[in-house]
Amino acid sequence: MIPFALVVIVFSAVNRDLVTLDLWPLPNEITVPVFTMVLAVFIFGFLFGGIVAWVSAGTQRRKARNALWRAETAERELRSIKNTLHDRERELRNVKDSIDSDDKNLLTAPSKG
Repeated sequence: MIPFALVVIVFSAVNRDLVTLDLWPLPNEITVPVFTMVLAVFIFGFLFGGIVAWVSAGTQRRKARNALWRAETAERELRSIKNTLHDRERELRNVKDSIDSDDKNLLTAPSKG
């Protein structure tokens, strides 16, 4: 920023001649230094370019928001599926443990006969 500021300061010091602007269709005229007009045009161009860039990037921002929403939804669904899977695995282990203990009970139970 310092080199840019130096260029602006030197430009302003060198271009102090006055320019008369006719604001047609208004009956007014404005007299301003040349550097003021040039800097005003540059500032206007910078702001206009920023607005155009922001508006044109709107579709990309919308696509990014949609992709983020879809990713978050997929992550929530994946967590839900993982939780369901862990619950089913726990139930399966419980059933297997129950079957194993029933088999052990049958093997160790005295036979009546």
